[in-house]
Amino acid sequence: MLTNYTIEGFENIQYQGFRSLAAIEARLKKLYQSYGYHQISIPTFESFDQFITDNTIPGDELFKFISRKGKVLALKPDATLSVARMAAINHHDPGEIIKFFYQTNIYRHFAAPSDVKKEITQMGVEFFGDTAPECDGEIIALAIESLRANGITDIQIDMGHVGYINYLLDELALSESDRTALISLIDNKNIGDIRAFLDARECNPAIAEIVLQLPRLYGKPKETFERMRTLCMNDKMRAVVADLQAIYRHLEAVGLADAVTFDLGFTSAMHYYSDLVFKAYVGGWGAPIIDGGRYDTLSRKFGIDRPACGFAVDLLGLMDYMDQHGLLDDAPEPHRVIVYTERAKPRAFALAADLRRQGLPVEIFCTAELPEHAIVALRSQPLYRDSYFYAITADGLFQFKNNQLMPIKAIDVAKTRQGE
Repeated sequence: MLTNYTIEGFENIQYQGFRSLAAIEARLKKLYQSYGYHQISIPTFESFDQFITDNTIPGDELFKFISRKGKVLALKPDATLSVARMAAINHHDPGEIIKFFYQTNIYRHFAAPSDVKKEITQMGVEFFGDTAPECDGEIIALAIESLRANGITDIQIDMGHVGYINYLLDELALSESDRTALISLIDNKNIGDIRAFLDARECNPAIAEIVLQLPRLYGKPKETFERMRTLCMNDKMRAVVADLQAIYRHLEAVGLADAVTFDLGFTSAMHYYSDLVFKAYVGGWGAPIIDGGRYDTLSRKFGIDRPACGFAVDLLGLMDYMDQHGLLDDAPEPHRVIVYTERAKPRAFALAADLRRQGLPVEIFCTAELPEHAIVALRSQPLYRDSYFYAITADGLFQFKNNQLMPIKAIDVAKTRQGE
C-alpha cells in the first residue's frame, strides 16, 4: 500500500505515492482538456442546508461546523452540487454549453463500519446544457478513457436508470419513506426482503412481480432491452428504454459498446440523479472506481433549469488498483546531489544553477568532512538512495561511482537525462 492511516478515515500520502498520484492527475488533466473541458476549483465548505433540504445526503453523514456568524457549514460531501452552483452563479443562460473538470477532496462520515475512508480524493467532469445521447456517450467514453489513460484495459461499465425504477414505483401507492426503503432493498438485490416488504403493504401482485424482476434485470444490453420492454407499465418507462438504446447505439458507433453492461437494479446514493446512472469497474476490484450519471433537475435549486451529466474518479482507489497490478510508474526522477567544500562554494552554486536552468533537479550540501564520507551518509537515507552524487573541492569536479570519487571535466546533461 502506498498510503497509511494516521487518523481513522484520513490518509497521509508519502512522497512515493504523491508522485504516482500526480502522474495520474496529469494524465487525466491532459485527457479532459483534449475534450474541451476547463479546470475549476471549488470550496472546501458548503452550506449545511444545501445538502439536507431535499435529503440529498443524510445529515448524520456530514461534518458540520458553525461559522462566526452562526451559519451552519459542512465539509463538502459531494463535488457535483458545488460545480452546479458555480455554473448557475456564473452562467445564466440555461441553454449554454459548459464543460468543467475539477480535482478536490470530499468528506463523509459514513455510518457503515465497512466504510473506513472519510476523506475521498476525486477528479471529475461535468457537462452542462445538453440532453442528447451524444452527451451521455461522451461522458461514458471519458470514463473509459480515464482508465485506459492509466494503463487499464479490463473495464466494465454498468449502466442503469433511476427513472425506470421510479416510474415503476409511481404505480404503487407508497409513502416517501416506504419508497426510499424499497429502493434501498432493490439496490441491495435482496429478493426475499423485497417480497416481504411488498406483501406487508399488500401491493398490487402484478406490479409487485415486476418489482421483483428489477434486481435481476442486468446483462448484455440487447437482451436487457428486450426484458425491459416487457416490464414497462407506462409510457415513461418505455421512454427510458428508448433513451438507453440511443445512448448504446452511440457507444456502438464510437467503438465502446463492448465495455457496457446494463443493471436496472441499482440507483445511486446521490438523490439528485434523474436519469442515466453508471459505475465503472476494473478487473476484479470490488468497488467502482468511477461513479456518474445525468442530473437534469439539480441546477433548478440554484435558479437555473439546466441539464447536466458527469462523473467522478476515486483517485486513491484507482491508485491502489494500479499499485496492486503493477501499473504505477513510480520510479523516482533521480536527483543530482552536489557535495562541496567551503572553498568550492561559488563553483558549486554556479554549477547547480546551470543544471536547474536545463531542467535537472539538483541539491547541494556543504561538508566539512571528506566529501565521500558525506555522500555515503546521504546515500544511506531513503530519499537519496537513487540520487547521482558529485563533489566539488579545491581539486576539481568529481562523480561518485563504485563507492569512490572519480574526476570528471563536466556533468554530461544528455547522459544524466538518460539515467547515466
